[in-house]
Amino acid sequence: MTEILNQLLTANFALGALIVVFSGLIHGYTGFGAGLLMVPLFSVLFGPVEAIAISTIVALFGSAQLYPGAARHANWREIIPILVAVALFTPVGTYLLFNMDRDLIRRAMGGFVLLFALILMSGWVYRGKRGVGPSVVAGALAGAVSGATGVGGPPIAIYFLSSPQPPETQRGNIIISVTVLVLIVLAAIAAGGGFTIETVMRGVILTPAYIAGTWSGSRLFAIAPKEYFKRVALWLLLATGVGIMFL
Repeated sequence: MTEILNQLLTANFALGALIVVFSGLIHGYTGFGAGLLMVPLFSVLFGPVEAIAISTIVALFGSAQLYPGAARHANWREIIPILVAVALFTPVGTYLLFNMDRDLIRRAMGGFVLLFALILMSGWVYRGKRGVGPSVVAGALAGAVSGATGVGGPPIAIYFLSSPQPPETQRGNIIISVTVLVLIVLAAIAAGGGFTIETVMRGVILTPAYIAGTWSGSRLFAIAPKEYFKRVALWLLLATGVGIMFL
């Protein structure tokens, strides 16, 4: 056990801890964004598969922390079709993760995040029907992208941030959907053999820092002006996408 800990507690791991705290803060405030920072940066430190595996472990605890409050504000009629589509399409993306070139996966992470950021920054708002069909499309895209790159939150965020609902409902919908998305990705990675003892230990050790960051972010959402919510989410997507593309 001591030997394993010595292998884990490196300079890269210390940097990873800082990334986790900030990612938790963003997740607690916006309801998503954990994978947007952790997965691409962890892929540089530890490799793409392990990055997604570690991120899902810590993000699961952060999402569970936010779930009770989010459930009270969520619009469940919109969420359920998304969750069904996520469950069906995440394994497709995970198959690609285990069979694609690692550098290509990392570039794809940045490309997807940047694309979604530019869509949101353009001011485009989805004004069509918000029924089962659009929800399934958003869920299918989120599942496939998340399984392959670990950054499947943006399609869900775009769909819900484009709605006319109040920020509390938007955030609640995102949190519930992302929580289930993380669970499914976690199961798919495990089924594909992506978890090792070192990976699990890294995730477990980093979890308290992530929980602290998430708690701080949720408190910030409670006291900060609500009009900042969408602005923070948009700039987070844009900055992360640009950064990943040039890492």
